[in-house]
Amino acid sequence: MNDQEEKVARKRVSADERRSRLLAASLRVMKREGIATATTRAICAEADMPHGAFHYCFHSKKDLYAALLASDIEIDLTPVWPEISPTASAEENIRTLLFAYWSQVESDPDAQLVLFDLGSFVLRDPELRELPKQGYEDSLDKAVGYISRLGEEADLVFVGGERTLAGLVVTTLNGITWSWLAHRDSAAARAGLAQFAELAAGLARRRTEHPAPPLPSAGRHETPSESRGRR
Repeated sequence: MNDQEEKVARKRVSADERRSRLLAASLRVMKREGIATATTRAICAEADMPHGAFHYCFHSKKDLYAALLASDIEIDLTPVWPEISPTASAEENIRTLLFAYWSQVESDPDAQLVLFDLGSFVLRDPELRELPKQGYEDSLDKAVGYISRLGEEADLVFVGGERTLAGLVVTTLNGITWSWLAHRDSAAARAGLAQFAELAAGLARRRTEHPAPPLPSAGRHETPSESRGRR
């Protein structure tokens, strides 16, 4: 391919695709050589892209770090959703999703190490230390999305709300992942996830049996005396 053909080919690559390729390349460099060696030039070389492509997709290394911390490192639950059913118990459905997530964590432990290392790395930098908080919020939003879909697919509602359960899910997964990275006992990790599924199922109710409460009326509120008069 000559220079002109190469330029045309690059133009056909969308900004999202370039960004995705650079994120994947940065993760490979960090897994192989560590965070400190992941320079913009090293990342672009790994992605087989010109150096200028980095600043086309990211404003700075801070922007890259934020994107990595917000990512699920290629975790994809799409294949498991057909297994979720309203005929199964809440515990079975939650366990199915957790185990599907966990199987992908186990398949690439180095990626999880990078995330933990990156979180510690940016916390030591005054200009970057807010990134883990944003990463946590992004993880929480994704967990809310998963739980919302679980409610739709399995006909469930959750006591305390979806975001409350999402916080428990994110905290539990982080804790079990960190422990597993230390002991690499997959059976213990899955046992912990199964126990959490049992506990989380206690917060689930069938939607048809427990419909959402009606929204408050937009009209005038009753006074205390009016309320007593209706009793």
